[in-house]
Amino acid sequence: MNDPEKAARVGPIEEVDLLAPCVPSKIVAMAINFSGIDGYSADMEEPMVFVKPTTCVCGPGTVISNPFPGLPMWGEAELAVVVGDIAPNCSEVDARSGIFGFTIANDMTVENIEDRDHHLARSKCPDNFCPIGPWIDTEFDSSDCLIEAIQNGELIRAGRSSDQVWQWPKIISWLSTWMTLNPWDLVITGNPPDIGGLRLLSPGDEYTSRVEGLGELTITIN
Repeated sequence: MNDPEKAARVGPIEEVDLLAPCVPSKIVAMAINFSGIDGYSADMEEPMVFVKPTTCVCGPGTVISNPFPGLPMWGEAELAVVVGDIAPNCSEVDARSGIFGFTIANDMTVENIEDRDHHLARSKCPDNFCPIGPWIDTEFDSSDCLIEAIQNGELIRAGRSSDQVWQWPKIISWLSTWMTLNPWDLVITGNPPDIGGLRLLSPGDEYTSRVEGLGELTITIN
């Protein structure tokens, strides 16, 4: 992959609009990756995954609309792994050395129709349904970080990366056995459990995805 270069100073962080820190060819998303998530079973033999298109990607501060306003919508705060150089059938050791870094993602979701599984394209793949940012940290230690979601100032989701059922090196190693992972692709590692039940989003709401030591990513709902 191309080596990014440090550019000239633009201005104080609070005075600039941050873009998405990368444009992946795809986003590979984990579902049910914490034991406290609905649908979890200790008998699961492999991760549950789905793919979001690059048109979902947007940056911090994006105002997001529900394309199906008659259906409920929610956010999912997640640790995201940015792919570097991942070879087919790579080991977990090679997965660790083959990534570029880490960022934060919000796997926006709208409920599906007719009681269909919400891990389908209609629910997960509308435009702007994967805010990422605020930056990529190439030296971040993700082994035991707190992942949180804050809606209108209230903590609504929380979990530690060390409690994830499938740790990201194992996920990437497994994915590499059957899927090509390109530089800048994102692997988002699953949202932590709710605190007090699923909290839905309404116009005017502010939603922050936060990863301890990595930063936070905030969007608003139109």
